[in-house]
Formats: sequence, C-alpha cells, structure tokens
Amino acid sequence: HELFDENIGLMAPGQIRREHRNRNKVRQQEMAAILRAEEELNDVHEGLKSLDDNGHLINTPSIGNFATYDIIENTAIDQGLDVGIDTSETMIRSVVKEVSIRDLERALNIRKIAILAESEALASQIEVVSDAPVNAEWMRRWRECAESIFNPELQLLWAKTLIYEVAVPGTFSLGMLASLHQLDNDDLEIVKVAAKYTFLNAIFNASDGYFNTDFHQNLFEVLEDIALLHMSEKTITLSSDSTQAYHHLLAIGHKALKLIAANPLHSVEIPILKLTRVGRQVFSLFDDTEADSAYVFDLAGYIKKQGVDVVIGEIKVIDGSEQFIERVQL
Repeated sequence: HELFDENIGLMAPGQIRREHRNRNKVRQQEMAAILRAEEELNDVHEGLKSLDDNGHLINTPSIGNFATYDIIENTAIDQGLDVGIDTSETMIRSVVKEVSIRDLERALNIRKIAILAESEALASQIEVVSDAPVNAEWMRRWRECAESIFNPELQLLWAKTLIYEVAVPGTFSLGMLASLHQLDNDDLEIVKVAAKYTFLNAIFNASDGYFNTDFHQNLFEVLEDIALLHMSEKTITLSSDSTQAYHHLLAIGHKALKLIAANPLHSVEIPILKLTRVGRQVFSLFDDTEADSAYVFDLAGYIKKQGVDVVIGEIKVIDGSEQFIERVQL
C-alpha cells in the first residue's frame, strides 16, 4: 500500500475493492497515463518539448520560427563577449528543470513497478504472507534502486523482489539489492541463460560435455565477476529418499530426473559450481525459467554412468499436488 496513493495517481487496492472498481481496467488506464507521460519526457530529451519556469511542459518552438539577423549574430563576436555563458539565475533555473525531469522519470518508474508488483502478487503461488513489516531501511533502499531502473525486464524483477520480501521479510539482503541494481542489459541476458542450469543452489559442471565451449566459459566468468557464482568446483552427493531401494527425484526447474537403483545405500556424486549467497537470492527470481533440455540430458547421462537408471520427466501440479510425469527413460 505504500506505493499506491491518490496523490501519485495510483488508486490503492483497498479503494478499488471498496468502490467495486474493475482492477484490470483501473490499472490499464493508469499504465496508459504513465506511458503517455514517458512519451512526453522523451520529447523533452529530443528537444521537442521543455519545462517552463512554472514546471509545465510546453512545445519547443522550431529553430526555423526564429528570425536571425547578422547584427545580432556578429555583435557578440565583434565585441569579444562569451557567447553561451549563463547568469547564475539562469543556470539555477536550468538545473532545477533538469532535476525535475529526472525526478519525474524516477516517479514514473516507481508507478510502473508498483502496478507490476500488484499484478505479480495476484498471479503468484504465494499463499501465506507474513504479518511482520518489511524493514524500513530495506524498503528505502529498494525504492532508491528501483526508481532508476528503465529496462522493462529488470523492472519486473524488482517487482518480484518486492512481493517476495513482503511475503517473507528477510528473504533478500541489502547486498542482493546492490547486486541486482548493478546488472546491465548484457548481465541480465547472461543471468537468464544461467537460470536454465541452476538446481540445489548450484550448476552441474558440465565442462567435459555440454559446457565445453568458449561461450559457457565466458558466461561463468561473468557470473563470478558479478559475485553470483563460485568458480571453484565442489561435489554434491545425492542419497536415497527411500530405505527399500535407491530412489531420488532431482528437480531442475520444471523438469526432473528420477534416479533408481536396487541398493538403497547407493549414492550419486555430481561436480558443481555453487551459487554465492547473493547468487541464490538473485536466481530465486527466475523460478519460472524452463530448464535447458540439452543440459538436462547431459546431466542425466553423467548420472547414468554411476550405475543408476535415469528417467527424464517434468513436475506438474495436478489436483493441488506436485507429480512427476515420465517422458524419457535412459
């Protein structure tokens, strides 16, 4: 509710319910108004519009509308005057206008992210929301960072960050906010690719197989540079979920591997690259990413060599419970 206020042009969710408004229609109208305002601000950047001294947007006259005379253009040069040097008063007015435009852009960003957050919250699977309030310092830092985000995909991530933190305060650290804020468009594309490989807060080190490319090596180096991944290889052990026989269900996004062997004491070892603490938090925002199929098959082949049968499938929610749907048996 902190992001919705009639003073900033967004109707609060409670008001929508009390007045029996159509939420989708209200938000569509608000988003349309935001987009129109952004278009006008783009006109300012392109010189087509400007702010007057009263803070109103006005059309900038075309240069062709001004009459120019040689006596005006030449006098300053002839007299040795500094052309283009503003008085302090003019300079201050110019700075105020510049700051006002920047503040407008930030305010519009927050409005867009607020609408995205509400939409994500309604569509999410979050059922229980904590009664504990979000830390005030965290909220202040989130707002400071979010208002400077212009990439629509990143804006959606900031919206998801907010709703997960509201549901469970303490989910995301201030360090995570700082790391997310530093992501540029190129970094985002790399993180999106890597999200297809993550499971158990790690990535299977398929350097002898699927990852045997310069592309993947560069990808992991970037993830290490932005402090999301440890490049030192470690190993995880998958023990049996059953005492009758070896059985383990390994989820990788919405896909999964069912591992089966006769001996319940059997185990499987997988070489991994671990996500950092911040990395785990960042990648949790990509929980709906589909796992890379070729990567899953490579991992399945590696596991099968350790004496277990592997069934590749996917996890689907049926009648309210998660079920493994078999697709391919190796």
